[in-house]
Amino acid sequence: MDSSSCHRYCYLNTRKRLPTKPERNSQIKLVLFDMDGVLVDSISSWRHVHTHFSTNNDHAVKAYVQGKITDNEFIRHDVNQWKQDGQHIFKKELQSIFSTITLMNGAQTCIQQLQKYDVQIGIVSAGIDVLANKVATILNIPLVYANELETDLNGQLTGEGKVHVPLMQKDAVVEQIAYQLHLHQGEIAAVGNSCFDIPLLRSVGFGIAFQPDDDCIISEADEVVYKKDLTKVFNHLQPFLSKKKK
Repeated sequence: MDSSSCHRYCYLNTRKRLPTKPERNSQIKLVLFDMDGVLVDSISSWRHVHTHFSTNNDHAVKAYVQGKITDNEFIRHDVNQWKQDGQHIFKKELQSIFSTITLMNGAQTCIQQLQKYDVQIGIVSAGIDVLANKVATILNIPLVYANELETDLNGQLTGEGKVHVPLMQKDAVVEQIAYQLHLHQGEIAAVGNSCFDIPLLRSVGFGIAFQPDDDCIISEADEVVYKKDLTKVFNHLQPFLSKKKK
């Protein structure tokens, strides 16, 4: 893995130890999708909001990846940038901002095809839960793990958040999900696109790099999809799926 190939400061410069990849089971029983750059045609839900407010979080991203600030401090930094000049921001405004983000090409077909099989589907994203919940509703995905922005009783962002998916520790989330669903991690497949998804792909039996944003994830994937079409992901998963019993 060459962290110098990343388009940003690579997290591999901070986290050296990675999970040991489990042996793949003959049947996949759960497929986990990253959201940003995978299920939606937007590289970052955080960056999308920054673009709307004409702010920039590159400094915070670098500080976070270097281990200088925590996940909670990162969220606080971002929200406070959006609230510049004392501006009040409400959850419904974020919903409006995210209305311009479209699903990835082939997303609906991919999920609909998966739903014909005896397999569970989930989202594991370090992105914003407002968008993740919207995507899950549209695609009928029951399992959603994303980072939450806290609001007061009026729906106004407080500046704090709840970290459910640490950006650099997605493997811990996979372990949690496997435990809750009584699955072996070798029975799980995952789809990601960046160096931050390496722990996600390493912690499951079958990992797919989709439209890889960073070269370092390619060597960690069992399959790579370069075409911007999620139906190609389904094609790789299908041999490991079992039809639902009638």
